[in-house]
Formats: sequence, structure tokens, C-alpha cells
Amino acid sequence: MIVVSRKPIHPGEFLREDYMPELDLSVAKLAEKLGVTRQTVNDIVRERRNLSPEMCLKLGRLFGTTPQFWMNMQAKVDIWNSLELHRAEIEAVQPLEALTTL
Repeated sequence: MIVVSRKPIHPGEFLREDYMPELDLSVAKLAEKLGVTRQTVNDIVRERRNLSPEMCLKLGRLFGTTPQFWMNMQAKVDIWNSLELHRAEIEAVQPLEALTTL
């Protein structure tokens, strides 16, 4: 059985609720700094678009974090969503028994 306690925070929510207000960044200003369209940023902060590896690199550079910080946040959301969509299929896979000797 796979247990995931609660839905992880989408990186877009994190940007919208924490980074953007704290740094007084509008969608337009953030888009300009990232070199992307306002629509791209808008889709991310509205949680309609996932972060690409390229966007994780840009966000890491802009905010002084690692790209892995953003990628890990996105991966947690991706795993949650996949589990919600395919739970029965995933739980139907029988785990191999652990090897007792090497």
C-alpha cells in the first residue's frame, strides 16, 4: 500500500503566496525577469502549468535557490497526481521480496 499523507504544494502556489508578495513581484514583472511570457507565469501561479527543468533553472537563478528545490517541489506534485490517477494499477503491482543475502 502506498501512503501519501496530504497533497503537496504546487510550486505555482508557493510562488504566488510566498515569493511574489514578499518581493513585490507582479506576474508581468516576474515574467520579464524570467524571460518568459506573462501567460507562462500566469499559468504556473494558477497551477495550470508544471515547471519544466528549464524553468527550475531560471527560478533557482532568480531567487538564489537551487534548481533542485523547484524540481523536487514539482516532482512531489507529479507523484501525487499520478498516484491519484493510477492508484489501483500501482497498488496491483506486487513488490519483490527483499533479498536476504548478497
